[in-house]
Amino acid sequence: MEKNVQQENYGAKFKTSPYFYIISRIVVYFFIAIIIFPLLYTLSLSLRSPETVYSARFFLIPEEFSFQNYVIAFTYNFHGVTFPRMFLNSAIVVTASVSLIIILSIFSAFSFSHLKFPLKETLFNVMIASVAMPAQVLIIPLFYILLYLGILNSYQAVIFAYAGFLIPIGVLILRMFFEQTPKEISEAAIADGASDLQLLMKILLPLAKPAIATCVILLFLDTWNEFVYAMIYLQNPELHTVPVALAKIGTSRYYISIGAYSAAIMITVIPVLAIFAIFQRWFIAGMTVGALKH
Repeated sequence: MEKNVQQENYGAKFKTSPYFYIISRIVVYFFIAIIIFPLLYTLSLSLRSPETVYSARFFLIPEEFSFQNYVIAFTYNFHGVTFPRMFLNSAIVVTASVSLIIILSIFSAFSFSHLKFPLKETLFNVMIASVAMPAQVLIIPLFYILLYLGILNSYQAVIFAYAGFLIPIGVLILRMFFEQTPKEISEAAIADGASDLQLLMKILLPLAKPAIATCVILLFLDTWNEFVYAMIYLQNPELHTVPVALAKIGTSRYYISIGAYSAAIMITVIPVLAIFAIFQRWFIAGMTVGALKH
């Protein structure tokens, strides 16, 4: 007779077959390997010397380790622009975009969750529905708007574009968190004479660290990896962000070795890993908001 294994996850108890347990783990590990292998292979290419770039033990272990590719990537010059300059462009755009989105999302989410005003739910639904609109649809209209405002081919062009498309995501996450905060806390603060601004800044924001961390990571990934808008609205090579620079370097007539190109890719991954490492504790807590009922 088949035995059932009882497990407990996050307070939920359930029974499952040991065969299902083993097969599910095999499937999960298989897909994890598929996801991780390209990254490990790129890392392997970046650490190989130019003479051994096409040879390695077990596809991943270089026969000769070398950091020469990282030196080449950092000193590579593309139309007079070095890779550190492209990296700085991405850092400026991402920092400004995420900061602007987080600030506006906090105040918008608080308004939708704690204030009453006409057509509140209608406006919220329209804003969330805009997320389903493909970004490519608005490329041309947004191009002429930015041209009319005189900010085309500048940092502000992509910063405002990113903010317009990603604010609904931040508002959705933060509104869900604010609405699940116990009403007794807000009522007690209001009874003590706290204004709406004090309620937000002194009560809700300190509790919203998990939700804010979730927003920061998701928004950082979206803006750091964005390619289409940055390519169209930042036509000056001195303003190119990392994704645009990598695409143009990889398809340009100027030769760059596959090892140096892999090193450039790995350099662009470092900020993503750093951001997740910093916010992972709050990110995991934020992703479970609403999943558990105490």
